[in-house]
Amino acid sequence: MVSNRCVLFLISLPFLQSKDVTMVIGEVGGAVTIPCTSDLFENHLVFMYVQRPGSNGNNPRFINGYHTKKRLDPKEYTNRTHVDPRQRTMKLWSILPSDEGLYECHIQYQTKKKQENIQLNVTANYSIPIVTVACDNVSCLVTCSSDSGYPRRDIEWSPNPPLNQSHWRVVNSSDVTDPVSMLFSVYSSISVNCSSGPRLNLSCNVGGALSQEHTVCDIGLSLHNNAGPLIPGPLLLIFTASLHSPWHPVPKLSLRPTSRPTQLFTRTLLIHD
Repeated sequence: MVSNRCVLFLISLPFLQSKDVTMVIGEVGGAVTIPCTSDLFENHLVFMYVQRPGSNGNNPRFINGYHTKKRLDPKEYTNRTHVDPRQRTMKLWSILPSDEGLYECHIQYQTKKKQENIQLNVTANYSIPIVTVACDNVSCLVTCSSDSGYPRRDIEWSPNPPLNQSHWRVVNSSDVTDPVSMLFSVYSSISVNCSSGPRLNLSCNVGGALSQEHTVCDIGLSLHNNAGPLIPGPLLLIFTASLHSPWHPVPKLSLRPTSRPTQLFTRTLLIHD
């Protein structure tokens, strides 16, 4: 009979439920404060607790709370949460990706009770993307990779100057989740048609983390990679002069230093001249 009276008493209380959801953001490994109410002037707090609703609203999971007459056991959250009844807040630290989701704050006063809904979004910064380039005489395969981020993000490519979509295509895009940390590693590879024009600068970004710019489709660079060994410009000029002299008149040469390498096959052409 006492139990029935208690149930009737609770039902008769005004129930103030906010349909709004308060959004908070926490970073993996960091801390965040769950605000249960902005009404700090309401006195006579009986209890408050934070829970996470289960699937389909069933089997909610208790996180932590406060009660004026008994101690509440937070179990698995003992070392990661703290409830401040005066501020009506719960602090959560050592944030994990699995902490993301909806939280319900239930507050009981002597004359009414209230519920607040809080959505916690968890983030983790991706590493600076690493770009690799492999080219032949026709195209370049460019790969971008980044890890330790949350949530999953797509890799975005930034060609400079801008390219028509017909001149490049994504050939692979994938991600891997670490089974322990639940953080993501993402990968993307694109193929660039080098017949579309001059050399191109490419960069990629993931969730705000930006890679360095890399040059692709550089004809001079392609020759450098395929023509064989190089010799410095000034040395080649001296060697060319020794081939012409004394059988051919040698034009006056300007031996200005240059940082641009000259192909060795130029010497071969001079020998057969």
